Amino acid sequence: MAKYTCGRLFSVPISRKRVRIALVALLLWPAGVQSQEFTPNESSLGSLTCQQLWYLEQEVLAKARVCLKSQRAQNAFKRAKPCISDEERILPAKVRDYLSAVRETASLKKCS
Repeated sequence: MAKYTCGRLFSVPISRKRVRIALVALLLWPAGVQSQEFTPNESSLGSLTCQQLWYLEQEVLAKARVCLKSQRAQNAFKRAKPCISDEERILPAKVRDYLSAVRETASLKKCS
């Protein structure tokens, strides 16, 4: 049986069969499930502090497994699952819209 390793994330041998099963599971997983679970409440953003807005933005990115850019964010979410992409394009449109609203609110509050 051939063994593969993913040096970037793990140094544990992974069988070819497990890789195939994982790929099939990803392909069969309904894309709408993740976006249906996300129910943002944009009306409450104005009452949040700059710190809370920053944390909320980073939390959404971490949960979506987008790679966090700042050391501060990486430290805050070091127990999050490993990131899978640097690109926010992997996020559903609803989540990207919510992040835009969070960032716009932070900008209006003049958060740095």
